[in-house]
Amino acid sequence: MQQNQDVQPIEGLTQCNTCLNCPMFTDFRDSRSRGWCSAFERMAKTFHPLTHDCELAITQYTEQNPIEVAITLCTHELAIDPDDGHSYPKEERVISFAVTEVSRKAVLEAFEPHKDQFKGFYILDYHQCFPNAEF
Repeated sequence: MQQNQDVQPIEGLTQCNTCLNCPMFTDFRDSRSRGWCSAFERMAKTFHPLTHDCELAITQYTEQNPIEVAITLCTHELAIDPDDGHSYPKEERVISFAVTEVSRKAVLEAFEPHKDQFKGFYILDYHQCFPNAEF
């Protein structure tokens, strides 16, 4: 059996956006490629294409409900744990802001006007807040 090694990709075709790239999709990172679609409040697969209905739902949701993001700030100053010798930030704070999307750019833009209040701190992590979450 001879394999065709001269296959050229078709020009003009682009890969479509999928649920995995959607800001309202939470990936479960399981072997079945499942996740939660907050736009339609149901399970979805990571490879589902992003449709026009998805875009409308995302636009409507973000206009009506800004996304609350928790930001973890840490100091550059380190302390050393006497038990194991590992270093860790001396101080840590968690603050929150409303943003239009959960992205690094949106978080940095929301944090920019307040950075003078947190001199010596850097953003360690950020994530979307789920106020009705049960633990």
